[in-house]
Amino acid sequence: MPVSRVASGHAFLRLFSLLELVLVLRNYVSTTVSSRAESLLPAVGVAIFFLAFGGQGVRNLFGWVGFGVIAGIVLIAAWVIFFLAGRAVTLRRLSLSVSSYILVCCLSVIWSQYRLETFGSALITLATSSAGVLVAIAFPLRQMLDVFTQAMKIIVAASYALELWVSLAVGHRIPPMYMRNWKEVPELYYWVNDALFKGGPIQGFVGNRNPLAFIALLLMLCVLVLWAEDRTHHLRNGAWLLACVGILVLTGSATVFVAMLVSVSALVFFLIIRRLGFYERRFAVRVALTAAASFLLVAVIMKDQVTILLGRSSDMTGRGVIWQKLLELWQQHPFLGWGWVVLWPPWLPLFKNLVVRPDGTPTMQAHNAYIEALFQTGIVGLMLLAFAVLWVMIRIFRVALRDLETDLVPTLAAVLMLAMFVQSFTESRLLTEGNWVLFVAFATWLKVRAESYDFHPPRRAVPGGRTSTTAAS
Repeated sequence: MPVSRVASGHAFLRLFSLLELVLVLRNYVSTTVSSRAESLLPAVGVAIFFLAFGGQGVRNLFGWVGFGVIAGIVLIAAWVIFFLAGRAVTLRRLSLSVSSYILVCCLSVIWSQYRLETFGSALITLATSSAGVLVAIAFPLRQMLDVFTQAMKIIVAASYALELWVSLAVGHRIPPMYMRNWKEVPELYYWVNDALFKGGPIQGFVGNRNPLAFIALLLMLCVLVLWAEDRTHHLRNGAWLLACVGILVLTGSATVFVAMLVSVSALVFFLIIRRLGFYERRFAVRVALTAAASFLLVAVIMKDQVTILLGRSSDMTGRGVIWQKLLELWQQHPFLGWGWVVLWPPWLPLFKNLVVRPDGTPTMQAHNAYIEALFQTGIVGLMLLAFAVLWVMIRIFRVALRDLETDLVPTLAAVLMLAMFVQSFTESRLLTEGNWVLFVAFATWLKVRAESYDFHPPRRAVPGGRTSTTAAS
């Protein structure tokens, strides 16, 4: 054999060995990076939910620009870790109903009466929506709600710590950090009012009693369901329940109180019918829906008495004035609305004097998600939003009933969604920040995971020895 041919053979073997070594190293690095990214995903989920629900507290600390930088870094890092962990996003994983509403919000920059603000709001909506998609695909439902629970615990703990520090160490109310040098801070802009030992209302880390109370309600529902599911850590769970109840009492939020009554009642109902058979459970659901519809009808007819019972005025603490003015404005642009904005920009003449609060500051939301959608995106946007909300509500309750005997986690998702649904009639928060992230996460989860297999009810014997199957309700 010629020497040149032998040398070529050795060179080929060395090249092959080198390529094999490169592939081994590549697989090792890829596996290591993927494993490390996987371990970081829970922290990413906690950070997303914390910033989404506790964003106002972060803004009070670092200002709007600081918050924007922090949120941008966290979101970019989250998506990098998401892809490094081997996750992927495809169009079939996105909810068509929710995506359609997002598309209208973004396209409204074309016909908006305030295009620059609508463009910025569209970017924010895309960012928060992407965060909801990320957490839904990154985690199974149980793990997603675990990281959500951890984020809510951090906000509740930070709220107590901040209130204690202000009451014991500072001794007077404090404004947001970026307002410290203002000559005059509006009454409603103060961060903490030093009211912890004065019977409230407290505002906590988020600087607003209504969002703080709602966060406490969401955490209470999480603790109750996961406690009932696992039946462990009794002292720890009991302590968190007491912490949530304490915030609900000290905030005194009537709107959250109503959401609590509805969601806790639904949870108790689910736990009661859990031991029933399929057909008995379906009958109980029909009875409960009939009773709920009747109760709602009575509440609407006797709304004045109900609001007095809740210690509020008949126009829902000024909300009636806001809704009336928005409906008058909507009539000028009925089909596509005035244009999408996350919060009403107070520097625009339209919003600056639209509804002025007692301390002289402008109102920054409609206090009703559906009137907000009607005003900003017209009849088209309202119909898309209503369809998306109903789709998520119906599907999430069907899944909860389907898995009720074996898994309470979908029940937790259902009561959380119910609480947000009830709140959406007195607050616009379903469309922004934390509530929107969680809503998009539920919609994506329903699309990706919950519909991955069909539910078939048990076969029931009928006269003549035959069996029949009735479709699930």
